[in-house]
Amino acid sequence: MERTVIFTPDAPWSPGGASQAISHNGLLHVSGQLPIDPETRHMLPRPLNALMGGGDQAVNAQMRQCLTNLNTICLAAGTELSNAIKLTIYTPVLIEFGSIIDQVFREFFPVAAPARSMIGVNVLQGNALVQIDAVVSLG
Repeated sequence: MERTVIFTPDAPWSPGGASQAISHNGLLHVSGQLPIDPETRHMLPRPLNALMGGGDQAVNAQMRQCLTNLNTICLAAGTELSNAIKLTIYTPVLIEFGSIIDQVFREFFPVAAPARSMIGVNVLQGNALVQIDAVVSLG
């Protein structure tokens, strides 16, 4: 089956030249989205040391921006994030702020939440606190 590259200027470009998303065989595979504001093309700020204060607000804002960016790409492909089958969340603050990530996740997916993995990492590009990729149904 044919694969189609999805691109929208309304969402940040993927780092390293990867496609924002690829649709193939009824699924949309969305590249990892960082908390980049698509209007300014800048990453949302984070405290120098997220654990020393302000980290909960930064994680909350970055999580929301990542999910918003994912949804924008989904809309460009003719679907929406609520049709997600699987999300993978990467974060260097898993232990400290996992509950905040869970809270925002539940707000975006109050019913029929997709499968999800949350992976603790040492560092993300640009020192982001969250990065999320997704597999979304096109049907």
